[in-house]
Amino acid sequence: MIGKKLLAAFSLGVGLCFVPVLGYGEVQKWVYEEKRPVIDVYLLEVKIDYIYHNSNTFLDVLLFYDLDGRFGDFLPEGTDTKGKIFIMVYDIRGVFAYKSGTALLDQFKKELELICSSITRFSTDICTDMDSDIVAVFYVPSLYSETEEEVELGYFYQGEYHLWGE
Repeated sequence: MIGKKLLAAFSLGVGLCFVPVLGYGEVQKWVYEEKRPVIDVYLLEVKIDYIYHNSNTFLDVLLFYDLDGRFGDFLPEGTDTKGKIFIMVYDIRGVFAYKSGTALLDQFKKELELICSSITRFSTDICTDMDSDIVAVFYVPSLYSETEEEVELGYFYQGEYHLWGE
């Protein structure tokens, strides 16, 4: 009886040796061949720093370096984002809710200053002048809006905060 079990285990072991292993843990070639600009890594670390230092109040923030000005399509006509840090701020905590006018602009300023403090805390080389190096857009995400679409509330451009549609 023991001989049959041993023979079955041996046969199973030998049979499994011939089964090709599909997911054997090799790093895919595209992962280490793709060239990423260093600023993308810096901006990711800025986001982590912002979340870490504002762990109870942080908003959803996406940071991009706009190399060719493509993010200007998200803003009103005449805004130039080429060569600037483009920040998309999503209100996931309702801090912009029930505010309008000056109170909403003040809240934009407060939130953007928190984000920019993470940029300057991490490296002063990334952003030398907030007014000329940063463009930001403030949104209410589709999960929290009544229309089930993203709602643009306002934006920051060349040192000025603007409400959307004004």
